[in-house]
Amino acid sequence: MKNLNNKIKKIKIIIKRLADLYPDAKIHLKYNSAFELLISTILSAQCTDELVNKVMVPLYKEKYKTPKDILNDGIDNFRNNIKSINFYNNKSKSIFKLCEILEKKYNGNVPNSLEELTELPGIGRKSANVILGNYFGKKDAIIVDTHFKRVTSRLGLTENNDSEKIELELKELVPPSEQFDFSIRIGEHGRIICKAKSPKCDECNLNDICPSAYK
Repeated sequence: MKNLNNKIKKIKIIIKRLADLYPDAKIHLKYNSAFELLISTILSAQCTDELVNKVMVPLYKEKYKTPKDILNDGIDNFRNNIKSINFYNNKSKSIFKLCEILEKKYNGNVPNSLEELTELPGIGRKSANVILGNYFGKKDAIIVDTHFKRVTSRLGLTENNDSEKIELELKELVPPSEQFDFSIRIGEHGRIICKAKSPKCDECNLNDICPSAYK
């Protein structure tokens, strides 16, 4: 119980400091609709957001505004259009199946619940929470990406390696109204300061409460 209370106190400090540091933090993927964010989120797996934006922003503008647009264009054309993206072949298959489901089951719309989203091809909990938090404005969504896993582990907030276990553990510690912003800001901190190979501990505003900090 003491350890739990200490974690909750530490998280309150982290929430405040990261809010001061990254007040306007947001996803790096560019999108104008839930559908665009859904597709780009799938494509961003093991690929940079910058490359996904470079490939997809023109395609959304010119060709792919709805699931039906991708289906009408055909999987071969779609695959060819995204071939510069990592694992484009498997991603094309998932996206084509996903578009078929969206058309048949949801009238071309993107569902707004974790349960429905995670039933779609290529969408796990992390991707579902990206969409729920960024597009649908759900505050009780935690996005466990590689940055989140690394930073929360270094801060001593979790000892788990499994993404779902980390998500559920942190949902018990972070107030629901803060969960989405907390995860977005932790992710931003991981990109800028708490990097995988060369963390900038001397520049980090959390180094006094981080057991992993180089001091």
